Amino acid sequence: MLGPFAIAVIALLSANFIDMMYLGRLTSDSVANLGVIATAAIAVAGPLTFLGNSANIGLGAGTMSAISRAIGENDREKAKRRAAAAIIFGLLVMSALVTIMVLAIPYILPLLDDDQQVLEYAYLYLMISLPGLVIISVASMCNNILRADGEAILPSSIMIMGAMVNIILDPFLIFGWGPFPKMEIQGAAIATLIGNIVAAAYGFWVVFYKRKAIDFGQITVQSFKRAAKIIGSVGIPAALTNIVVPVGTVIAVAIVGNKLTTTELSAFGYSRQAEMISVGLIYALSACIGAVTGQNGGAGKTERVREAFKQSYLICFVWCGFMAVVLAVFAKPIANLMNPDADVVRALLDYFYIVPVTVFAYGFVFLSAAGLNALGRPQYGLVYTIIRSLVLYTLFIYIGVTVRGGLIGAFWGMAAANLISGFIAFSWTMKCVPMTAVKS
Repeated sequence: MLGPFAIAVIALLSANFIDMMYLGRLTSDSVANLGVIATAAIAVAGPLTFLGNSANIGLGAGTMSAISRAIGENDREKAKRRAAAAIIFGLLVMSALVTIMVLAIPYILPLLDDDQQVLEYAYLYLMISLPGLVIISVASMCNNILRADGEAILPSSIMIMGAMVNIILDPFLIFGWGPFPKMEIQGAAIATLIGNIVAAAYGFWVVFYKRKAIDFGQITVQSFKRAAKIIGSVGIPAALTNIVVPVGTVIAVAIVGNKLTTTELSAFGYSRQAEMISVGLIYALSACIGAVTGQNGGAGKTERVREAFKQSYLICFVWCGFMAVVLAVFAKPIANLMNPDADVVRALLDYFYIVPVTVFAYGFVFLSAAGLNALGRPQYGLVYTIIRSLVLYTLFIYIGVTVRGGLIGAFWGMAAANLISGFIAFSWTMKCVPMTAVKS
């Protein structure tokens, strides 16, 4: 499963990378340093969009858990009912969450930075990207419905299609190529929105017509409530687990945005993109491990579950070690590709020599959470993620910025949080957590 998903995740991460690359090259006669301001705005807005999208990922984990366990129990009709309920449930939950977020944004943004231009651009981006999260929920649920049955190519194609549409539209909408007006940061948001609409429509066609993996005809109010309860029993805690990460990032952005310069805030945003590059394969792996642990756990094959964790940790360690070397060797060319501003590049370079060598440990955290979610044991992943992202990450970044001074202190804080939390997740999962699936 990992090969096709790795390609799909790389496509998604490339879309985000290209967004930042194009925005960093914006110029204007009326706005000085527009590229720095636009990328700083993404550094502010990005974690908030990721917060909403993390709820989609969590609900998708609940979907995959419920369906993979039903397949492991050899009940295909139950799996189809749960798949249909998952799409409806995702739309309802995300509509409510996005409404709350849109209403709260004017009160949250001023807490994250004191530069009014940055906040204005962040607001413009969020007012387009946040409502799009409701549409993404359809693509996310369809993706997980297919992955729960061990499929790889079709769910990957959903992700790739949306990312490619985004990448193709980016320069036309950001810079105003051809017949399109120059929409700058709003153009980046619209390109992403259109890509998500295409992915959702294609994903629904695949699960409904091509695979016939969902059955709305058998749903009653009572069956929907039962399915929603089962999906939510994993999906809601998993969503909370995933939301913890961007909440921690939002707090980190507030620390950097209020204590450091706009240039350093922009560089901090780019450091998150660099982290995505180094863990791209591991994100793909986390999307695969649940199908293996869920099906084998549902069938009572606990040794296969344990072996899935061991092999995933090994892949994580090897890949992240390789990427740490690559990022260190090519640090300056990568930083210059991300942004042409010399001050941003100087602030960003320290990241490449400090954080990537510890990213494998962060990978242990979300691999553990993904594998345990599918077993119906989401509470472990929630605890691991809170320890890493809300406690250690925010605390050490604050200490680093305050005591060490500057953005380099934040990078040392990130590295320390990764190592400690990764050791906790690895040790507790392998030594203490039951490898059996909760009966669904």
